[in-house]
Amino acid sequence: MSSTKDRILAAATNVLDAGGPSAVTLRAVGDAAGISQSAPNRHFADKRALLDAMVRQLIEQMRHAAEAAKIDAASPLAALNFVVGRYFEFARCYPNRNRLLLEESRRDAAVGEEARQAFAAVADLVHVAQRSGDLRQGDPAQIVALVFGTAHGMADLEQFGLLKVTPGPESSAYPMPLMLLLERLAVARSND
Repeated sequence: MSSTKDRILAAATNVLDAGGPSAVTLRAVGDAAGISQSAPNRHFADKRALLDAMVRQLIEQMRHAAEAAKIDAASPLAALNFVVGRYFEFARCYPNRNRLLLEESRRDAAVGEEARQAFAAVADLVHVAQRSGDLRQGDPAQIVALVFGTAHGMADLEQFGLLKVTPGPESSAYPMPLMLLLERLAVARSND
């Protein structure tokens, strides 16, 4: 059975998904959670504290995906591919969560630093793939910006009806253009 705080966070996420960050009020979240409108105040000092808790949940999900990729993937490049695919699906399916995460990563606060560190963990995956010889050399942060910017942009364009995302092969979690970008960044291997 989930705690009241967990129910509040789940309700807040639903409110965020439906209406964006401006829709997330302690009163609206209380209503959505099926509890009194004042109950969220007992768990979160204010809206800012609630948003910070939501962002921390998203960061934890990102970290979990990156850690799972490191453990389960056959190569560093496969780990990076997995994380990029997960991020694309996240940005595509949950645009308001993604925007909140990106907005918060710019804040000069503890949660902003935590969000930046989560994105830096992906740069670490790029660096490992480069050291293994699977990925072209270059600034890992710039490669992450290119790949995530492309994923984010494609998700946004699809969201606004400006792009019909064509899926890649069944084994790929992301669309063909993103797959082609990652293939171009990969180092060609000879078949000797």
